[in-house]
Amino acid sequence: MKVNYTISSIYHIARADFLQRVRSYLFLITLGASVFTMYSFVPPISAGYKIMLLGNYRGLYNSAWIGTMVGMCAPLFALIGFYLVNYSVKRDIDTRVGQIIATTPISKVQYLFGKMISNFAVLLVIFIVIVVMTIVMFLIRGETRHLELGKLLYPLLIFTIPSLFITAALALFFDSFTGLSRGVINIGYFVLWVLIMSSKNHVDVFGFFSGTTEIEHVLMAAHPDWNGGNSLCLIPSDPGFNSNIFIYDGLKWSSTVILNRIFWMSCAFCLVLVASIGFNRFDSFRIREFRSKSTGTQKNKTAWFRNFGVTFLERFPGISVVGGRFSHLVLVQAELRLMLKGNSIWWLIVSIGLFIASIFAPMDFAYKIALPLLWFFQVLIISKLGFREATHRCREYIFSAAFPLMRQLPATLSAAVLLMIILAFPVTLRLLLTGNLYSVYAIIVGALFIPSFAITSGILTGGSKLFEVIFAIMMDGFLNKVPFFDFIGAIGGSHELGIPHYLLIITFVLVILAFEGRKRQILHT
Repeated sequence: MKVNYTISSIYHIARADFLQRVRSYLFLITLGASVFTMYSFVPPISAGYKIMLLGNYRGLYNSAWIGTMVGMCAPLFALIGFYLVNYSVKRDIDTRVGQIIATTPISKVQYLFGKMISNFAVLLVIFIVIVVMTIVMFLIRGETRHLELGKLLYPLLIFTIPSLFITAALALFFDSFTGLSRGVINIGYFVLWVLIMSSKNHVDVFGFFSGTTEIEHVLMAAHPDWNGGNSLCLIPSDPGFNSNIFIYDGLKWSSTVILNRIFWMSCAFCLVLVASIGFNRFDSFRIREFRSKSTGTQKNKTAWFRNFGVTFLERFPGISVVGGRFSHLVLVQAELRLMLKGNSIWWLIVSIGLFIASIFAPMDFAYKIALPLLWFFQVLIISKLGFREATHRCREYIFSAAFPLMRQLPATLSAAVLLMIILAFPVTLRLLLTGNLYSVYAIIVGALFIPSFAITSGILTGGSKLFEVIFAIMMDGFLNKVPFFDFIGAIGGSHELGIPHYLLIITFVLVILAFEGRKRQILHT
């Protein structure tokens, strides 16, 4: 009977969590992002960009090559999928469902195992869509009409499914640390993902480097004249350039590759078991904390009732009453203080260190490394600006104030932009003194774009994930010198592509969307 109860508990936890996720807008956004990723990873022959460059060769778009290219998107699917499934435990805490679960006989292992099954099931739905789209991709972009379904889908089974399982386990592992905030987890996983992808063959968690190594071996054996060039990133290219074509017949899988996938899946599962040891299973600490806050609130209420009926001038005889007068500058100052209040000491230390580096470090380092990182470390602050009212349950109070759309939202935008400009001031001044007006213009555009994107995404989605994920991807692309992700004009080629001009246009669109979204919130509050 106990076994049946265990299976039933795990099933219902997984089922409820699965249904809640697939009904959300975030699931649809993640699904669209995954399809767009795989669609972009296999560009048309005539496209003005390339993803995988093999020197003077390219693979023929047959079943094996298209399947392998989609399968090698597994690290990107792991990055995108993590932000879809990484909030299951903390959501139960926020909604107080965890307190109900704590009163049941469900053990920590049962609860976490059910959550992991739910995570993996949600990602498998995305995998099914990827499989269907891979077949569609072959029919659209294949250079041959001979469909070999095994060679097309086998790389997805080897690369994608293990990567999604590892992602599901990692998401639950991070989520079990209930003391960490959502922003810290989002940034922490992105840093871990970058470290994994930078480790090359040493830590091949997602199997990506096994695939690239196998392709290089096949190409070298078939075409000794290959110049050895190999790069994998978004690179502009001449559509008229004709590369040599080599016919790729699929990966020659060995037991080593299969065991490597099983090994990393086992490691990820062990992390969940380790997390179950430290998981507090919604213990009474948070309840006691909540009760202490409630007690403090009750004391404040008692003091208020005790002073009820006493006029303001009787309670504070030394204060003169003045008429109400709105000041945008004062409101911006208040928003700035509210934005900076209560942040971690480690955030302050890192920010001060990078700010000092932007003053005294060589210009190349200050402009291309220190300033982008300094802005990136403000993600945890500005990502909350679009939905603070809902988080702290004070939307009715703020939206009932005078002119919230024309006063509060512009003040929030102004405070965030002012913070970005202040942090960039040393680099901007140094560039201005050297006469580099284009870079000064690009930095100002970046200071406008980042807060606008953060606030707009928060208003439209009600959370910070969209901004944190996309900006983290932009930061990774910037550090890899991809011109399309240059938000401060520091990468060669972005000037010729006019990236700052496009960002400025996008900023105007984002501001319009922010006002429209906030207007809808006010009307429906």
